[in-house]
Amino acid sequence: MDIRILGAGDEALLVEAVNLSDEGPITAAAATRHLADSDLVSVVALEEGVVAGFIYGHVLRRFEKTSFFIYSVDVDEAFQRRGLAKAMLAALSHLGRTGRWDEMFVFTNAGNAPAMALYASAGGVRPNPDDVMFDFD
Repeated sequence: MDIRILGAGDEALLVEAVNLSDEGPITAAAATRHLADSDLVSVVALEEGVVAGFIYGHVLRRFEKTSFFIYSVDVDEAFQRRGLAKAMLAALSHLGRTGRWDEMFVFTNAGNAPAMALYASAGGVRPNPDDVMFDFD
């Protein structure tokens, strides 16, 4: 397993990775724009050169601290339950400790048992069980 934070020159990997998410596909030009934005961070898990997992999110600068909001955590079904998602979360946590952000957070549904188990096993804490999210179009 190879965990890689993507940067300029990794457009082909990003195009491949986005296909794992519900948001793909993207063009090479869109991948270039994404990778040029320092507030968008993407990490992949590679197995023998194949993108097997993908996490991406956005740096949020607030007055009191900087946060990293994880938009999506995806692992190809053939590679699940091998620790790839946990390893990608650890790489992002390490990147945060270098000064990029003070905290990371992710939303999921309480009924999503695999996600709940992953985030808890990776050290995530649910600080307030009655938090509510509103969407605005």
